[in-house]
Amino acid sequence: MERQYEYFAIVTETWPRVEDPRHVCRRWVDDEGKTHDEAFTTNLVWEPTTALSQAESGTGGVHRIDAAAATRFEHLQRERMSYLAPLDGRYSYFAWLDYRTDVDDPDGVIRTWKGPQGFELEERYLTGSGWERSHLLEDLERGRKDGELVPIDQAAVERIVQRREQRRAERSPEVP
Repeated sequence: MERQYEYFAIVTETWPRVEDPRHVCRRWVDDEGKTHDEAFTTNLVWEPTTALSQAESGTGGVHRIDAAAATRFEHLQRERMSYLAPLDGRYSYFAWLDYRTDVDDPDGVIRTWKGPQGFELEERYLTGSGWERSHLLEDLERGRKDGELVPIDQAAVERIVQRREQRRAERSPEVP
C-alpha cells in the first residue's frame, strides 16, 4: 500500500512565513494504525521527529500545506545547504562543557566550518531536530554563555548524537 502523507509547515517568531517555514513535517499512518511524524532535516532527508507534535502542543504555529509546497521546501533546503557547505567538505567538531565535565556526554556539540563565501559558520546539534544554525562561539566570546569548547572528532560526535537520540526515544516513545 502506498503511503499517504499529510504535510505541515511549522512557523515560529523568527520564521513566521508559511512559504518559508522553520520546519516542514509530514505525517503518515502505517498498516497497524500507528502515526509517524517526519521532518525534512538539514541532512536533506526525511527523518523521525517530535517537532510536529511539539508545535501542535503550543511551541509553534502549524499550517497544513500541500505536497508541492513540501517539495519546494526540500529544494530550498538543498539550495541553502549547498550555499552553506564547507569549502573543503570538512567540519571542525567541538564538545561544549559548561555544567557537565565529560567530553563523551557534553552540554552540547557544535560543528564549525568556512562557507563558500568565506564566512565562519556554526551549527549545534539539537536532539530530535538535527544540526541547526547556532552562535555558541560568539555567545562564549561575548560572555553570554559559560563553559569551554573541547575539540573532538567526527566519530565522537556520532557516538554522542546516537546516545542522545536513543535517550530521547526512551523518554518519549511515539504514541499512535
